[in-house]
Amino acid sequence: MMNKKLGIGVLSAAIALGTMGTVTAATTNNSSDSNSTTATTSKLIGETKAKQIALTKVPGGTIDGVDLERTNNGKLYYEVDVDKANSNKDVDVHIDAVNGTVLKVVNDDNDDDDNNSQATNNANNKVKTAAQAKAIALKAVKGTVTKVDRDSDDGRVTYEVDLNITGGEATVEIDAATGKVLSIDKDYDNDNDDYDND
Repeated sequence: MMNKKLGIGVLSAAIALGTMGTVTAATTNNSSDSNSTTATTSKLIGETKAKQIALTKVPGGTIDGVDLERTNNGKLYYEVDVDKANSNKDVDVHIDAVNGTVLKVVNDDNDDDDNNSQATNNANNKVKTAAQAKAIALKAVKGTVTKVDRDSDDGRVTYEVDLNITGGEATVEIDAATGKVLSIDKDYDNDNDDYDND
């Protein structure tokens, strides 16, 4: 009788261990799925390639930003925001992040603002392109342009142009409606000034 009870106990323990092994295997499989997602992200085309592809869809455009996004079914894609040349409009180009296929091109006429007066104000802007803003900044400050950003705040569109200048950097802010330089911010590298003589 004792042997029967002992045999049943051993059998129960074996079943319990077998079930735990199945749970462990399932858990291991789930973690390998997350590992495969990580492995997939390491196979992405990269932002630089995404920008190149986007510019083939918007010739002469200027890249305004790149975001890595995920669809509802988990597919990764780059959303590249491109400012059209000689226009106040921009375009969002969606590109498959793994194989570089263009998924769609979306005209974004209102620059992320649904206000109709904003669209009207943009149409009346004197400075419509990053190239125009760059030219104005170079007249104001001698240097090499490294970045041009367009910003819209409460219906007012401005450009911020970053430049490398002798001994440092500068940022020129330009009113898009008038082309007027609003501010010039210069930052010089003084790291090695007076502290080397200690």
